[in-house]
Amino acid sequence: MNTPPKPARKLPKRLVPFVAVALALASFLVYGGLKKTAVDFFVLQPIDLDYTVLANCTVDYPKPLDLSFLREGIVRTVGVRDGERVAKGTVLAWIDDFDAERNLAIRADNLKSAELKLRNAREEVLPNLKEKLNEYELNLKQAALNRDRYAELLAAGGISRADLEKAEKEYQRALSQHNQQKLELESFSQTGRLADLEYQVSIGRAQLDLARRTLEDTRIVAPFDGTVLKVDIQPGQKATPAARAVTVVESAPWELGLNVDQRELPFLKEGLPALVTMDAYPDDRIKGEVSYVCSEVDKEKNTCELRIRLEDDRPFIKSGMAGRAEIMAARFEKALALPARFAKKIPGGASVWLWDGRRAELVKTAVKPVGERWVLVEGLEAGAVVLDADAGASARKLRPGREVGANGAK
Repeated sequence: MNTPPKPARKLPKRLVPFVAVALALASFLVYGGLKKTAVDFFVLQPIDLDYTVLANCTVDYPKPLDLSFLREGIVRTVGVRDGERVAKGTVLAWIDDFDAERNLAIRADNLKSAELKLRNAREEVLPNLKEKLNEYELNLKQAALNRDRYAELLAAGGISRADLEKAEKEYQRALSQHNQQKLELESFSQTGRLADLEYQVSIGRAQLDLARRTLEDTRIVAPFDGTVLKVDIQPGQKATPAARAVTVVESAPWELGLNVDQRELPFLKEGLPALVTMDAYPDDRIKGEVSYVCSEVDKEKNTCELRIRLEDDRPFIKSGMAGRAEIMAARFEKALALPARFAKKIPGGASVWLWDGRRAELVKTAVKPVGERWVLVEGLEAGAVVLDADAGASARKLRPGREVGANGAK
């Protein structure tokens, strides 16, 4: 005889809620442990990477130059007008120069007179003094010979002592004349009249130069080939050194100043092509090239100063305009490049998360930064799937989510 099964024992009603909660919690823990986090991924493929450096820029050369008279006076003539092109050395304006012209003529005459006297002294007076000294030297030698011969004759009894004394007096007279002439020549040529005349000539030249500069100060001259931007004076007006008279700008290629992060230095050099757009004319792209790369880095800002010379002129460009420069710094053909955010820093280098189709693995790799957006990677193969996750993430919880293309690198 079979024993009938015992009916299932029911839980007390007061325990049912607690059991339900326990079952729900267990289910959540199991599901949470198995759930994976979807992250962005990038498929590594060879690409042609054009690396550009972007920076704000300002037109800072050539700058307008304000010209003023160097002395006061009444404006006599204005020789240019607004917008006129001028060559270097062109006289742009004059003030009254009558006194300066007269003073220059007087100084020129004074110098001419002093130079004439000096030339006469060198070509006539000095040669005459030298010739006379030569004559007195010959007389002295002859007198010395006569004295010595008379001394010999006196010893032989051929003449009287009076004759010898006469010969001695002739010798002393010739010696005196020679010494006096020699002294006069030395005084004239070294510390006397000739030196004074040379000094007068040097003074005359200095005075003439000063008079010439004074005359030049009555004129405003173009310091370079350029364009007159504005004329602020008119004939009959009183001009002063403090007042602006004419503003000009040099006829030279426009140059822009900009600062870039020092990390861009490995890619920068003179001659790199660049494209520039002015903020006021954003649709016009202007060609240029890098004309200067800093010789030292700004320690406070960690930036490097660059200059770009524009190859194409535009009539709308003005000094001080702001714009945006794009420098073509480097080109990498068929390079395995990865968006910089996919490379994770770890102690001793960098690493990337690789997905093999089933699971993620953090792999150490060598990277070379290309600016802020890209890195070149080594040791990986084309087609590798790289995940964007923190280096400390759990490998078993990662899975690919949204694919990031080459144009979507951030």
